[in-house]
Amino acid sequence: MVVIAALVLGGFGMRSALSWYERPFPGVLLDPDGVVSSVGLPSWEGFQKGLRYPDRVIAVNGWRLESTAGRYRASTWDAAVEQAAREGRRTVHARVETRDGLRDVDLTLVPFDPLAWWFFAAGLMVVASLYVGAALIALTASPRGKLARAFAGTALLCALFQFTLFDYHSSRDLVPYFHVAYALVPTRFFILALRLPDDVPLIARYPSCARITGALGGLLAASLLAWHAMGWTTVALRNVCGLLFVASFFFFATTLVIRFAMAEGDRRRTLRALLLAMAPPHIAIGLGFMLAILSVSASTLMWFAVPALALTPVSSVVAAIRYDLWGSRALLSRPLTRIIIAGMMVALTVIVCSATAGYAGLPLIGALKVAAPAAVVSAGLVVFALGASDRTLFPARAEYKPTIEQLSEELTLVIDPEEVATAVERTVARWLPCEWVTFRRVTVDAADAAGAGAAGSAGGEAAPSGETGAERIIGLGPPEVSVSELSLTVMFRGRLLGVLEVGKKRGGALFTSEDLDLLRTIGNQAALALAHAHSYAELERQRREQAAAWRDERAALIETLAAEITHEVRYPINFFRSVFQRGPSNHSLDAEEVEIGCEEVERLERLVMGLRRVTHRKLERRRLSVEELVSRAEMLLRDQLGKRRIEARVSATPKLRCDPDQATQVLVNLLSNGLDAAGDRGTIGVIWAPKESGAELIVWDTGPGIAGETSRIFAPWYTTKPCGTGLGLAITHRIVRAHGWTIDAERRDGATRFVISIPAADVSKTAEEEVA
Repeated sequence: MVVIAALVLGGFGMRSALSWYERPFPGVLLDPDGVVSSVGLPSWEGFQKGLRYPDRVIAVNGWRLESTAGRYRASTWDAAVEQAAREGRRTVHARVETRDGLRDVDLTLVPFDPLAWWFFAAGLMVVASLYVGAALIALTASPRGKLARAFAGTALLCALFQFTLFDYHSSRDLVPYFHVAYALVPTRFFILALRLPDDVPLIARYPSCARITGALGGLLAASLLAWHAMGWTTVALRNVCGLLFVASFFFFATTLVIRFAMAEGDRRRTLRALLLAMAPPHIAIGLGFMLAILSVSASTLMWFAVPALALTPVSSVVAAIRYDLWGSRALLSRPLTRIIIAGMMVALTVIVCSATAGYAGLPLIGALKVAAPAAVVSAGLVVFALGASDRTLFPARAEYKPTIEQLSEELTLVIDPEEVATAVERTVARWLPCEWVTFRRVTVDAADAAGAGAAGSAGGEAAPSGETGAERIIGLGPPEVSVSELSLTVMFRGRLLGVLEVGKKRGGALFTSEDLDLLRTIGNQAALALAHAHSYAELERQRREQAAAWRDERAALIETLAAEITHEVRYPINFFRSVFQRGPSNHSLDAEEVEIGCEEVERLERLVMGLRRVTHRKLERRRLSVEELVSRAEMLLRDQLGKRRIEARVSATPKLRCDPDQATQVLVNLLSNGLDAAGDRGTIGVIWAPKESGAELIVWDTGPGIAGETSRIFAPWYTTKPCGTGLGLAITHRIVRAHGWTIDAERRDGATRFVISIPAADVSKTAEEEVA
């Protein structure tokens, strides 16, 4: 409704302006208070004779200019000018109050020239219409957005100001509306500056500040209307409005500069666009108003302010749409945008043609009657001609979008490089009328697929060093020089994937720049599709290899598990065999043998239960004395020890927090290896060495040392024994790491030592610690 009301007022303003086309006037315009206006051309007689704002006419042809309720001082001026024109007099006599005193001036009546009318009357109407359009776009994009509503309100008030500006200095039918706009526009710009692109902290924290600023503008507008209704002069209040106009425009531009300087990242890029689009026009408008207030030549205001007023709504809307400042999240419609631009061009054509015709002496109505239909017809012809030229001379331009869409759909369904080549050939042949088209693929080996660049070219030319583009032209010449008329490489990350070759156009037609652009785009899509196909093939190859490796690994795991089970049950079997081999002559068993036998049976039972999961058994830690651990290992190795003994330097005090079964297995494995290495005359032993960080459990032997590669002694299946399995040390290493300990092998003082480092958390050094 507000937009419709603004357009209705614009219609009244335009009707008032039409009455002034070539209307007699005395070479100067007055505002309703009889003050000389800054609106005008420097060639006007009033400016030539030194009249400037704020000079005031106090009498004309002997009639004194006085204001009364409902009547302006300038009404007497208008009546005197009309009477002089009716009576055929060529001049009017005016008494003017200037800064230097009273002056009497004779002013010649001349027609209001077309150039001035188009600039100050019709031009302002067009600019006001642009502001209304900008407000309508903002409200349509985001009806409830704070910034969109603030922008629309400011644009509508600017439109009202321009719809009524010429009327204010000529027919004076819309003076109250001008007063409202003149008072409210500055306050709206103060508010808008604090809301672009979002609210400053002051407005965000105290929204009432914006309402207070608007209320002050409303109070100023009400004062102007009251002064006008009572017949008082409004010069002082209008001077205040003029100063606010200048201040608001400079404040607007300065605020954008400051916010841009403080912004970073995407916000800074948005503010840069706003700064370039909106700050220069508003600075120009502010300068124009300031020069007018300072009574500088009227031409300055004309050349600065009016063009800037025309640029402001267009640049503001473009910046807001491009960066979605209104938060509409809507899609920008290309057809709708072209219609709006075409409409603006038609209006501009009508204005220019009519102004030119009017300036040449033709009447306004006749100029409009000729210019309007000519502009509409010419716009239609231009659109038709451009479309026909595209379809005839540049078919690639018309086929660009459907071709790319169709090719994209085809390429998303193929994963074979040969199918990609076929799809590219079929797509090019569909829209390009050429004799033949071929897409030659380049074989990509495993190194290329891994990212190694492959330099190459076709058509007899070498690829330049450092070529990294997705494609390049490699042959373009006459048939006798090149096999193909046009040849383009298809590359991805510097790797040549193929060559797209195209024969002559049918009928000998020339290739166009649009043809080349579309071929390049197709080549880029082909490069992506081929790279995807090669990557897919490589992934499939790796998947197959991984599956085969997993099968081999599973078989090796089962084999390892079986070997570990065999290795772990060997010692209990040996223990029971030694017991059974004693025979009837010594059939009694002591308590320790019975206890160890029961423990080994339980350990075998746990081992069998653990096979159900085919995983490593979870550690079940409890505290066990190191002396008891060594004693159990010695009992299990009794057959292998024979008459030898284990030299154990271990006290009964320290205890380990460990899994007893697996810790026993570690000690048995290390001692068994030591017995094999030391031989019948060698010595083996166990040492418990407390440390600040915990303790070390050392198993040593006096054998010849470790044969083979020391770094591989804990690897599965690695052994230097003729009948060894290579699993004893591997199992030991796994159990030690599962406890969170470490194990290392070393040769020192003629002995081979396996050192197990145990952290302090798993060691109790005294009985008091154990109780605690």
